[in-house]
Amino acid sequence: MNKLTSYSVKEIHKCFRDKILTPTSFVDLCLQRAKQTNFLNAFVTLTDEIAEDQAVDSEKRVYINKKTRPLEGITIAIKDNFCTKNIPTTCASNMLKNFTPTYDATVYSRLIDAGACLIGKTNLDEFAMGAGTVDSIFGPTRNPWQYDNDWRISGGSSGGSAVAVASGTCVAAIGSDTGGSTRNPAALCGVVGLKPTYGLVSRYGLIPLVNSMDVPGILARNVDDVSLVLNAIAGPDVFDSTTIKKDFKSLVVNDVDLSRIRIGIPKEYRCEGMSEEVVDVWKEVADLLENEKCSVESVSLPHTSVSIAVYSILNQCEVASNMARYDGLEYGLRTSEEYSTEELYASSRSEGFNNVVRSRIFAGNYFLLTRNYEKYFLKALKLRRLISDDFKKVFNDGIDILLTPSTLSDAPLYTDFVSKHNRDQCALQDYCTQPANMVGIPALSLPIRLSKNNLPLSIQLMGPNLSEELLLTVAKKIETILTAETLNKLKISPESLPQRCQILLQQVSESQISLEIEDLDPTSIALIRNKELTEKLTDDYEILKLQQKNAELQLSIDRNKKFIDNLKLELENSRKSLAHQNPNPANIHDHIKQLKQKLASYEDSYEKAKAKYHTLSLPEVILPKALSSQVTTLTELKQEEAVLKQRADDLALVEEAREVFSRLRK
Repeated sequence: MNKLTSYSVKEIHKCFRDKILTPTSFVDLCLQRAKQTNFLNAFVTLTDEIAEDQAVDSEKRVYINKKTRPLEGITIAIKDNFCTKNIPTTCASNMLKNFTPTYDATVYSRLIDAGACLIGKTNLDEFAMGAGTVDSIFGPTRNPWQYDNDWRISGGSSGGSAVAVASGTCVAAIGSDTGGSTRNPAALCGVVGLKPTYGLVSRYGLIPLVNSMDVPGILARNVDDVSLVLNAIAGPDVFDSTTIKKDFKSLVVNDVDLSRIRIGIPKEYRCEGMSEEVVDVWKEVADLLENEKCSVESVSLPHTSVSIAVYSILNQCEVASNMARYDGLEYGLRTSEEYSTEELYASSRSEGFNNVVRSRIFAGNYFLLTRNYEKYFLKALKLRRLISDDFKKVFNDGIDILLTPSTLSDAPLYTDFVSKHNRDQCALQDYCTQPANMVGIPALSLPIRLSKNNLPLSIQLMGPNLSEELLLTVAKKIETILTAETLNKLKISPESLPQRCQILLQQVSESQISLEIEDLDPTSIALIRNKELTEKLTDDYEILKLQQKNAELQLSIDRNKKFIDNLKLELENSRKSLAHQNPNPANIHDHIKQLKQKLASYEDSYEKAKAKYHTLSLPEVILPKALSSQVTTLTELKQEEAVLKQRADDLALVEEAREVFSRLRK
C-alpha cells in the first residue's frame, strides 16, 4: 500500500508543488488502490477514463496556468444516488440499473469546478434505505477493518463512500444523510463524517428518499479535508429552492480557546443497547473537553424517546410518495410491453424494488390512508416540532455543542446484522443520528479509538443551524489532542532509534520532508505533518525490527515447507513402488514407522515456528491519526488466521498419507 494515498489535501498539494507527485500519477495510484481493494465492494462503477482526463486538465492548471484550485487533483468518490452526466446512476436498484443521467448533480459539478477528479460511484443500500450497505443489487460492502471470514458491515447507507475513504482509494467522498447515512458508516469505518445544515448544500441531482431530511454528506480522513470539501460544495443553488439564500462564506478551521465553549451531554442518549465501550468513549471525550476548560454539563432532550418512531413514520410516508414516480412507464424498469397499464405498473415495481423498499412503500401508504392520516402522519409531524423545540431550547440556553455517541456499538458482524429485520436494524443504528435530520442541524462524527474488537469507536458533535465552523473547529481540537496523546504514549526519543531512523529524523527536521523507509530513492520523498513524524518513524523502526526477526525465523518456516514437499514426493514414490510389486508387510510396517517419525518431527518443528513467527503486514485500512497506534492486535489476528489455514492444509495431507498406508496394511 502506498502511503501517498493516505495523505491529506494539503500534503498532496505540497507534493504537486515539489513534483514528487503530479495529478495524473496520483490518480493512477488511487485507481490502482481501488482495484487492489475490489474485494471490499466499495464501488459500483469505476470511472478510470474520466478521472484520467480530469487529472490531465488539473495538471495543466498546476504546471502551465499556475492557477491551482482548492481541490486540485484530489481524488473523490460519489455515492451512486447522485446524478452524474453520462455515468450510470443506479441507486443500487434493478429499477434504475440502466439509468444514465443527462445532467450533473450540483454537488458533483461544484467538486469538479474545484479541481477534483472522480474515480468512481460508490455502493449503497437500495435507494439508500438501510444502515448496513447490505441491500444492494451489487452485493454488500465489507468493512476494511474486518473483511475476511467473519466480516463486519460498513454501515450505511453510504457504506461504499466510507470504505473508499477508509481504504485509501480516495481522499474524500460524498454520501447522502437522511437519518445518519453518512455519519453511521463514517463511525463504523473510522473516518470523519459531516452532515451539514439542511439547505447549506444543494440537493439538486440527489435522487430523493425523504425530501425534508435528505442532505449531501462529506466523508474524509481528517477534519481539515472535510472543511475543504464543504467550502467547495456549499452555498445557494437556483436549482434547489431549499438552499440558503445568502452567499456562503468559506469556513476557516483554526485553533480555538475552548474555555468559552459550553458542551451539553443529553442524558436521554444513554439508552438500552449502548455498549459499555461506547459509554466509556463518550466519557473520555467529555473529560478531554473538560480538561481543556470547556464547560461540560448535562442537558435534557425529553422527546428523544419517541424520535425514532417519529422518524420512521415520516420517512416511510415520504418514501411512498417519492417511489410512486417509478411506474415502469415514464421512469424506471419496464418488465414488458404486453401487460395492461395496471399490470405493467405492478409487475415493474415488484421486479424493480427489493423487499426493503416495497415494505417501506406499503408502510408509508398505510400511514397516509384517510383513516390513519391524523392518527399517524399528523401526530408524527407535531412530535417532530416538539423534538425540534427541545434542541432549540438547549441551544437558546447557551449550549454551543451537544456531545453524543455516533453509534451504539462498534461495527456488527454481517451475519448478526442480516439476522434482524431491516426496520429493526435501522432503528438501532440510527438512534443517535436521526434527530439531527429531523431538526435540520449540522452533526459530525469523529473517530476516537479502537474497541476491544479492534474496530473504530466514534463520537458525534451537534450544533445549531449553520454552526459548521464551530463544529469543525472543536472536532479539529479533539483530533489534535488525541494525536498528541498517541505520540506521547509511544515514548520514543531520537536517541532510541537506530542510526538509519536518526538520519531520517534529521532530514525531516531540516527540510520538512520524510523518506519512505522501504525505498530511499528521491521518488519516495513525501510530505507529512510535523505532528506525525515521530509516529511514522516509529512505525518504520518497528518494520525494520520485524523484518530482521522475520528473516531469521523464515528459515524455520522454509524447513517446514521442505517437510511437506518431501512427504508429497515420498508418498508418490510409495504409490508407484507398491503398485508394481507385492509388498512385504514387514517393509510396509517399517516404512509407516519412518513416515510417522518424520511427521512427528515436522509437526513439532511447525508448532515451534508457528509460536515464534509473527510477520508484520500493513492493514488494508488507512489509519486515522487517532487510531494509528492501536492496530497491532488486528494484524496479529490476521497473520494467525493465515497460519492456521496453512496448518489445516498440512493436516489434510497427513490424513491422506495415513489413509494410503491404512489401505496398504489391509
